[in-house]
Amino acid sequence: MQTQAERKPGIRTRQGKTRHRTARDQPPALLLPVLAAGLTLLLRLWFVVEMRGTPFSTVSPQMIDAWYYHLQALDILEHSLIGTEVFFLRPLYPYLLAGAYAAFARSLFAVQMLQTLLATGSCLLLYAAARRMLNRAAATVAAFGFALCGILIFYTGTLLYVEVTVFLSLLVTWLWVAGPARWWRWPGAGTAFGLLVICRPEFLLLLPLGLIILTRQEVRFRPLAAFAGVALAVIATVPVRNLIVARDPVLFTAHAGLNFYYGNNPAADGTWQPAPELEETAGFSHDRLKQTGRIVDGREVSWSRASGHWFGRGLRWLASNPGDALKLAARKFLLFWSDHEVPGNYYPETARSRSLVLHLTLLLGFGIIAGLGVAGMVLAWPSRSRAWPAYLFVAVHLVSALAFYVLSRLRAPVLPFLLVFAGFASMRLAGFVRERRFGRLTTAAAVAAVVFTASLLIPVDRAAYSAQGWTQWGNILLADRKAGPAEQAFRRALEADPANPSARYSLIILLAGSNRAEEASGHYRELVRRTTADPRSRPLQHLAAGRLAIARRDFGLAAAEYRAAITADPDNPESWYLLGLVHISQDSMAAARDALQQAVRIAPHHTEAAAVLERVKNRIP
Repeated sequence: MQTQAERKPGIRTRQGKTRHRTARDQPPALLLPVLAAGLTLLLRLWFVVEMRGTPFSTVSPQMIDAWYYHLQALDILEHSLIGTEVFFLRPLYPYLLAGAYAAFARSLFAVQMLQTLLATGSCLLLYAAARRMLNRAAATVAAFGFALCGILIFYTGTLLYVEVTVFLSLLVTWLWVAGPARWWRWPGAGTAFGLLVICRPEFLLLLPLGLIILTRQEVRFRPLAAFAGVALAVIATVPVRNLIVARDPVLFTAHAGLNFYYGNNPAADGTWQPAPELEETAGFSHDRLKQTGRIVDGREVSWSRASGHWFGRGLRWLASNPGDALKLAARKFLLFWSDHEVPGNYYPETARSRSLVLHLTLLLGFGIIAGLGVAGMVLAWPSRSRAWPAYLFVAVHLVSALAFYVLSRLRAPVLPFLLVFAGFASMRLAGFVRERRFGRLTTAAAVAAVVFTASLLIPVDRAAYSAQGWTQWGNILLADRKAGPAEQAFRRALEADPANPSARYSLIILLAGSNRAEEASGHYRELVRRTTADPRSRPLQHLAAGRLAIARRDFGLAAAEYRAAITADPDNPESWYLLGLVHISQDSMAAARDALQQAVRIAPHHTEAAAVLERVKNRIP
C-alpha cells in the first residue's frame, strides 16, 4: 500500500476525472538546481572580476594567514614536497594552492576561478543532499540561497580554506545520504571526510557521532568499516608526516594549542584577539609567533610540548575561573549567531566598497539565514532521521566556536547547512499560509524573528574592525605606490576609530614620504598622546619618529629612534630592516649588513630585506 508521501497528487480535469501529475505539470527535475548553480557561477565570476586590481586580490603580508599559505605553496613547489618541520597551520590548503600554482603559473586569478568552480559544485551538492534529507522545495530554496549569500561569495575570492571546507562538507553529506549504490561510495566518503578533518581538525568529532547514527540507520558493517578505515588512513598522513620529518609527535598542527589559548585566556573576548603573553607589542606575524610560541619557562621546546603547554594554560584558566569561563562561553554562543561577520585577514567592508555584487548580496546576511535556519531546525525535527547530517554539522561548528573563538571564516561553512533548514522553514511558512494554519505560522515566524533580531543586537566592536580593514587596505595600496587612495583609506580608518595606532602610524609614514612633514608631525603628536599609557605601542612611536627624522634628512636621529624601537621590541624585523636602510644612507655597509641579517633571521620571508641584503653584500669588499 502507498503511503501518503508516495501518492501522486491528482489533477481535476474538465470532465471531473482525476489524473496523476506528469512531468509536463512541473519543471524538469534538473532545471532549478542548474539555474541555481549557474547563478552561483555568474555572481562569483562577477565578484572576482570586480576585485581584480584591488588590494583584495593582492597577495600581501597584510593578509596574515593567506600570506602564510601562499609562502607554503611556493615552498612546496620550490623546495620540498613534504617539508622539513611540523605543520604550523592547517596543511591541506597550501598543497591545493601549490597544485593550482603549478598548473596556472602562480596566478591568483586562476585560483579564484578554480574556487568559483568549486562553489558551483558545492551548490549542486547542497541541492542533492538537501533534497534527500528534506524535500525538493527546501533544496531549491537552499541552492538559490547559497548562490545569493554575500559572505559565501566574498570567501570564494580569498586565499583561504573556506571554499574547500564548504565543498568537502557537502561532499561528505551527499555521500552519506544520497550517494549512488556503488562500491566507491563509502571509501569516497571516507576520503572526503579525512581531507575535511585535515582542513578543520576539530571536525574529527563528527566521526564517532556519524558512525553511531549510521549504525542505527542499519548501514551494514562493511561499508561503515570502509568509510572509517579510509578516513582514519587519510587523517593519519598528517601525524605520520610530522613524526617523520621533524621527529615530533604533533597530531595535526603546531598552532593547535596556541589557537586554544587565544580563545581561552584572561583577555579573551570570544573572537580572535592578541594574547598579552604572545604579542607583547603591536603587530602580528606567524614568523614571530613561531618564536614566542615555542618558549616555555624561558627556553625553546619542541612543538608538541609547546602546543600541550598552551592547551594546558587555557584549560587551567577555564578551571580556575569558572564564572569568567561561563561568561566567555555565553559570549561565544551569542557571537556565533551574530549577524555581524567578525573579520580576519580579509574584510567584507573594504571589499564591498568596490563591489556591486557584495552591495546586493550581503543583504542576505547571517542573521536572516540563522533566523529562518533555527525555525527550520525546529520544524524539521520530525525528519531528523533523514536530516541528521545538517543538524550534526551545525552542532560541530557551534562546538568549535565555543572551544576556540568566533571568526567569520571559521563560521561561514555552517551557512549551507543553515540554508537547508532555512529553505525548509520558508516552504513550511508558505504552506501554513495556504492552509490557513495561522497559529503554527505565528509561532514559526516568531522564532525566526526573535533569532534575527537578537543577531542584530549582539554587541560587536564594529568600529575597531572597520579601522583594521581600512588600515590593511591602505597599507597594500601604499606598498603599490598608490599614495592618494592609500591616504583616503587611512583617513577612513581613523574616522572609524581615532585611537587605532596602526592607522595613524601608517598615515604618518605616508605623509612623511610625501614631503608633508609638518602634517605628519601633527599626527605623530596625536599618536604619542593616545598611546602614552600603552606600552605595546611604544615601538610604533619610535618607528614613526625615525621616519620623521628621515624626512628631515637627520639620519643620526633616525638610527637612534630605530635602535630604541629595537630595544622595545627586539623581534620586530621591520625595525631592523629600517635601521639597515638608514645605515645604507650613512654609507655604513657593515652595520647595514648586520641589521638586515637580523631582519632576515627573524622573518625569513621578508623579501625586501633579503633583496637589499644581497645588494649590500655585493658592495662590501
